[in-house]
Amino acid sequence: MLHPITQRPKRQLFLPIVAAAATMASSLLVAAPAAAAPEQERVERAEVTVRTQAERRTSQDLRAFWTPERIERAARNPADTPVVRPDAEPKAGGKAPRAEAETAPTATADAVPPDNWAPRSSSSTISPLAVSVSQRVSNTYVQPQSAVGRIFFSNQAETEFSSCSGTSINSTTRNAVWTAAHCLHQGSGGEAGWFANHVFIPAYSNGSDPFGWYFGLSIIASNDWIDGGDLKDSDMGAMIVVPEDGLDLQGRVGGWGYTFGGGTAFTNARSYGYPVIGYNRPDSDFADGEYMMFCEGNIVDAANLNPLDDRLRMNCDMGGGSSGGPMATGVGTSGGPRIVGVNGHRNVNSNGNYIDNYLFSANHGSTAVSIINAVNS
Repeated sequence: MLHPITQRPKRQLFLPIVAAAATMASSLLVAAPAAAAPEQERVERAEVTVRTQAERRTSQDLRAFWTPERIERAARNPADTPVVRPDAEPKAGGKAPRAEAETAPTATADAVPPDNWAPRSSSSTISPLAVSVSQRVSNTYVQPQSAVGRIFFSNQAETEFSSCSGTSINSTTRNAVWTAAHCLHQGSGGEAGWFANHVFIPAYSNGSDPFGWYFGLSIIASNDWIDGGDLKDSDMGAMIVVPEDGLDLQGRVGGWGYTFGGGTAFTNARSYGYPVIGYNRPDSDFADGEYMMFCEGNIVDAANLNPLDDRLRMNCDMGGGSSGGPMATGVGTSGGPRIVGVNGHRNVNSNGNYIDNYLFSANHGSTAVSIINAVNS
């Protein structure tokens, strides 16, 4: 059974739990009335339709909205995504397999450093080897991990609050955050499924916000996620943010590069995030997601013998709360990190408990290309 990496077992979460092949949904999210939904914009790219949803509050209102009590509630409640029965495969989003001769769309960009940046060594230096039991990043303030941060958001009714992870990504807006789609939308319900009141805090560490707050202006996800919760190819999205003090996100913490084109194998990769829970370790190790953690190793095709399933897989114990954190290559190299996936889901048993050390990402192919094109347009 596949389960997004964000659920704390045996604890009620506000995001829906969906049994993909069973078409059964039990939503714990209370949706706002349809009339209250902000205006949407639709963008077509690479034959994948993506939608942009405007946030309902101004940055000033969001600062007031996120009281210490709401931040604490969100910090303890990692986002959740769909659950797939043990005898079912992830949703395919109604897609047909690509013909062999078809050329898949691609999008690539290099990482960019912050403005006025002077190179200095990273504090999380580990030789390239398997680090499948996540370790704490000792200093989140230095490059490149300063571009990774924590995301807080609410349901539309503003009765439940939750957390995810995300990364500043190189974009023409200079204010874009890459994350999982299930941190933006519940994966069903159409326009009523959007989450709200997003705020991104780069380099967050135990309550500190060394680079300030960046408030959600708009959020972007694909139709395949919004209408069907497609785990295989569509569980990724983006936030456009506005700075609290006028300094754009990319200028302050840099922007990670990306390689989007459907690849399924990457060596010497890293995954970062703010897990609240993990596989086979006590929750106290993560302190309700207050610390940035990372794993290191190779990314492989999650279903090498199944041509319809190109999800990515790493050996990593990070669970709920690390959703949306980057899977990336090139960390610690002169070219800088490039995002190739995001932490998305885990295997669980019938009780909702993690059963192995596999961490999955949706394949970053044409859907990821469409979303980053929408960001840059």
